[in-house]
Amino acid sequence: MENVLAKIAENTIKFNLGDEEEWRILFEPFYEEPSKDVSVIRDERYGPAERNRLDVFFPLSKEAEKPVLLFVHGGGFFSGDKRWSEKCWANIGNFFARHGIVTVVANHQLVPHVRYPGGADDMQLAREWIFNNIASEKYGRGSVDKVILFGHSSGGAHIAANLYAAGDPKRVPKQAIFPPVAGVMFFSTPFWFDRTRPIRQRTLRQYYGSDTEEVWGPLSPLKLFEGLPDDSPLLDSDKIPVYIGTVKWEVNEAVNAQIAFFNAYRTRSKPSGALPFFNVLDKHNHLSNILSIGTEDDSQSKLILEFISACVAKVGSGGKPSPGKI
Repeated sequence: MENVLAKIAENTIKFNLGDEEEWRILFEPFYEEPSKDVSVIRDERYGPAERNRLDVFFPLSKEAEKPVLLFVHGGGFFSGDKRWSEKCWANIGNFFARHGIVTVVANHQLVPHVRYPGGADDMQLAREWIFNNIASEKYGRGSVDKVILFGHSSGGAHIAANLYAAGDPKRVPKQAIFPPVAGVMFFSTPFWFDRTRPIRQRTLRQYYGSDTEEVWGPLSPLKLFEGLPDDSPLLDSDKIPVYIGTVKWEVNEAVNAQIAFFNAYRTRSKPSGALPFFNVLDKHNHLSNILSIGTEDDSQSKLILEFISACVAKVGSGGKPSPGKI
């Protein structure tokens, strides 16, 4: 693992198209073997599109009301898959299920086959599937009140666009939050976009219909958040804790966007001035911190487990932390 970390430090923030395969190949030999105490059900359909499919990893214990984690992969809006390989992203499902958490790993539609707000709508459908199914014994008896959302890169952007839909006057939901959310984690998420990058210009045109800021800007995750009504429970840091995760060697677009979102959250949060949980993970790049989950490097996974535990502790306690672990 030290050789992998050394290579990350050597490359620093360099992250070009195709590099993701190199990093995956480097990390896969370090993944722990699937636990005999974890089961998986693959390719459950959660919506009408071909890519509306998800995998469920769950502990075989009979305990009910388990926490639930929804992981949504990144890929720049145009790539990525819940089964990137046989081992990845199963590293996410196996690790958290081994720690008592029902873990859902979901696909979503990709450009050029989807337009805004299609990715956000996929997130809503996946959340509704969890709400309607996850409590059953078949899927591990998860709790619909203990669902934490976990999005990496563009996956985080789709989760944000789903949660903050009320910031778009054309998409105001009937309920501010449904299904319930116990917490949300945004890792390396582009809440705002760098349209100077040719690859981003292409995806903006495909997803938003234009790479002109006047078109996509108001529909970006950042502006949707800023447009939430003042009474939105999504602004309450006690009701829905928010984790913003970045890394020492982050790509410029993501870190600039995350800082902008951090400041927007601080401006609008309740209680006034409340900050989200913000962490800069040492030694890692845009992708490696997520790839490290399920390896001997537990620097990222420990923080995630602590955040999930804190979110679960709030459920049923009126937003106030209560003792106990997951």
